[in-house]
This record gives sequence, structure tokens and C-alpha cells, in this order.
Amino acid sequence: MGKKIEKKYAELMHQAQQAIGRKEAVRLLHKAAKLKNKFDSYEMM
Repeated sequence: MGKKIEKKYAELMHQAQQAIGRKEAVRLLHKAAKLKNKFDSYEMM
């Protein structure tokens, strides 16, 4: 489970860096942050 989330997170961060518009970048970063929170909560268990 963790590796899959990590890969998706890395993908989203890369997309955010490539994003043309600010809104798109912010949306991707929010999505990545949600994933990271999910991953962190799994690690706590």
C-alpha cells in the first residue's frame, strides 16, 4: 500500500512542477498533500 501511495505522490509533485497555470499547480499540490496525509496515517498504525 505504501509504495503505491509514494509513487502517486511523486507523480503528482512532478506534475505540479510542470503545471503551466498557478491554479492547476495548487490543485495538484493539494491532491499530493492529501495523499501524503493518508500515507502518514497508515505509517502510524
